[in-house]
Amino acid sequence: MESESNLYTPLLQTIQERPVSPAVTVCLKLLTFPMAIASIVIGTIYLHSCTKQYLIPIYLIVSGSFTLFFVITTLKSCGSREEDSMEVARKSGTVWRTLGLIFSFVWFICGNVWIYGSYEPEYTDKLSPNYCDKTLYLFAFWTTNCAYIALGLTLVSGFCGLLLMCIMGRSILLNPRRGE
Repeated sequence: MESESNLYTPLLQTIQERPVSPAVTVCLKLLTFPMAIASIVIGTIYLHSCTKQYLIPIYLIVSGSFTLFFVITTLKSCGSREEDSMEVARKSGTVWRTLGLIFSFVWFICGNVWIYGSYEPEYTDKLSPNYCDKTLYLFAFWTTNCAYIALGLTLVSGFCGLLLMCIMGRSILLNPRRGE
């Protein structure tokens, strides 16, 4: 039994480590922050500029605000270091993050329906029932596309990471080091 647990120790240590370095986390937050601000600004400026689907600017405002809130709440707190209060804060933070992720997923799906369901609106005739401001629509369209591109890149890199872990784990199992 002891030798069996030793075989999986390197894999378990790898899984328990933080999957993303703090530098990558900071870079992602620095990229996400301006996009959230831009979503709020563009949604607010063009609030009544899409008769084909009036919910697109609202989608941008809510998703930008929620993303901004989510980024701010994930920053490390500078409060007291008491273990009890930190544990309570960590647990409540986990609950709020989970609820936030569920809301974000549902809101993202709604935005997809509104944006892709309105493809391609009338950009020039403001009196047309199919009118939507070009800046508003294309910003919403391409930020949604970028989210799918980021998801695809994350899935591919995760798959490559798992494949690499399997290859490395197999080489560790086949070539155990002696004397350790």
